[in-house]
Amino acid sequence: MKLALIPAPRFTYLVSALFVCMLLVGNHSTTLWDEDEAAYAGFGTEMVQTGNWVNPQFKYSTIHRKTPLHFWSIAVSYQIFGVNEFALRMPSVLAILLTCWLLFLLGKPIFGVLNAKRAAFILASSVVLPLMAKIAFTDATLLCFSTLAVLSLFNYLYQPHWKYNTGLWIGIAGGVLTKGPPIIILVGGIWLLLALFHTNRKRLIGTHPWFFGPVALLPFAGWCYASYSQDYALWESTGGTIPFSDWWQTSFEGKKIYLLPFLWDWYVLRRIGGNVLGQTGFPGYHFVVLTIAFFTWLPFWLSGVGTIFKKIKRPTALELLLIVWMVIGWLFWELMSSKLPSYSMGAQPAIALWLALQIEKIEKEGIKWTITHKIGWGIYGLVFLLIIIGVPITATLIFEKTTLWYTIPMSLVLSYLFYRVWGSRHTINLLFQNMVLMGLGFLSLIWLCIGPIIEQTPIKAFDDVIARANKMSGNEPSRFALVGLNHKQLKISLFVYAQQAFGEVEELTVKQAVEAYQASENIVLVIGHEQWENVQQQLKLEYIALQPTQIDYWSTDDQLRSQPFYLVTNR
Repeated sequence: MKLALIPAPRFTYLVSALFVCMLLVGNHSTTLWDEDEAAYAGFGTEMVQTGNWVNPQFKYSTIHRKTPLHFWSIAVSYQIFGVNEFALRMPSVLAILLTCWLLFLLGKPIFGVLNAKRAAFILASSVVLPLMAKIAFTDATLLCFSTLAVLSLFNYLYQPHWKYNTGLWIGIAGGVLTKGPPIIILVGGIWLLLALFHTNRKRLIGTHPWFFGPVALLPFAGWCYASYSQDYALWESTGGTIPFSDWWQTSFEGKKIYLLPFLWDWYVLRRIGGNVLGQTGFPGYHFVVLTIAFFTWLPFWLSGVGTIFKKIKRPTALELLLIVWMVIGWLFWELMSSKLPSYSMGAQPAIALWLALQIEKIEKEGIKWTITHKIGWGIYGLVFLLIIIGVPITATLIFEKTTLWYTIPMSLVLSYLFYRVWGSRHTINLLFQNMVLMGLGFLSLIWLCIGPIIEQTPIKAFDDVIARANKMSGNEPSRFALVGLNHKQLKISLFVYAQQAFGEVEELTVKQAVEAYQASENIVLVIGHEQWENVQQQLKLEYIALQPTQIDYWSTDDQLRSQPFYLVTNR
């Protein structure tokens, strides 16, 4: 079968439609991912319900608090689409779409229309970026602002126009209000390196950071003042257990409620001096993360890394821009003790542009696969063949045979896409198109399979717990209480779903639960397996017949061992 090149306009429309579908598929049905996403869902819910849009608050979510812009966007989305998973993830979907669009729009004046378009397609068909639409982290929003800021700065070097300077400082303002210091580290580090090495360095003076820097921080400063005022009012209302002049000395261990000192301590001091919650990694951690992120472009990525080190001494002006971007967005975080996969996301647009330049070079010089390319192709082919063969087998062995109904068609489609990629390695434009389609198809099909698998297994069953509890209450107003749940069951998403369905969530002792069950007011009890026999015995002593509903829950904190819930109602 002869492989055909899709005309450019038609290919652009096709890829754009597939990308949007990939970002949205499963977002309405996939349950909350603990812990961060559930905490953010709780922050948005609290903002909508209480009207307090200043300090993010939710039960058991102290360490997840951040600067509030992302949580504001979630709350707004809730008000538009209702309180559900689709609305929770919509701000991240929009941020990712905007990131790819900015990469094209602001990349084309510097790198050319074709390279900018290719870079946007490469980023869209990578592995990690689309996943950020499935988990409502702050990172997609931060990446959008950082891409705006960095590419605006690059454009200003070549065309010092006010619109690019405006884009630079809007990006910084939004990034700081989303996640604080990371965008200052990224853009500030790039600005300094360009001031040292770029031929157009004098134009950087026109960005006037001494003036526009403080102006860009005004939204953040305004929020800080509002947060300070709210904490001070709360301190006054509780009688002031410590002198408020000492409030900057409060700590997370002391369980103080003041937000600003917590953010400074938790997100700045601790990460500079080490790490938190064991969030560290081995040397080269972020290289591995980025290799996985661009696995769908592995042959070009491995070769591109070698080219970076070859060009680092004498890069062209355009190559210098991307090397500087990658040095700050990638290598800087390799030197930090605190490590999470999302830290190096700021470098991904730079890598996409770098790969686009490598493809342009191959296109001009003719296809001559180097040993690095060949190694990349070998790993690429081996891993995809393992996925094509292994996914149906693994899903059947671990879960149910019904998974074959969708894993086998997935494998067949991936086989066809893989065949197209492998058969087009001698025509660069056709190869590029097929690799884009392979990346988009791979992630879309994986998510089409992951959704049903999650829904038919008890690994993430908190939404099911609450759905069944709500059904037991007859969808009528009822008290809702948790009894004897251990730390493996007391997850943030449980509180999020319970609050959405019942409003107030209580935590009762066994004695209190028995008394509440015997009262006339309707109540639904969710009882942990460790206290189930105790509750059952207490109620049987009172000659009350129980009709419990058992829900198995496989704890990801306990090697997928069963941690069942028991649901009881007096209705």
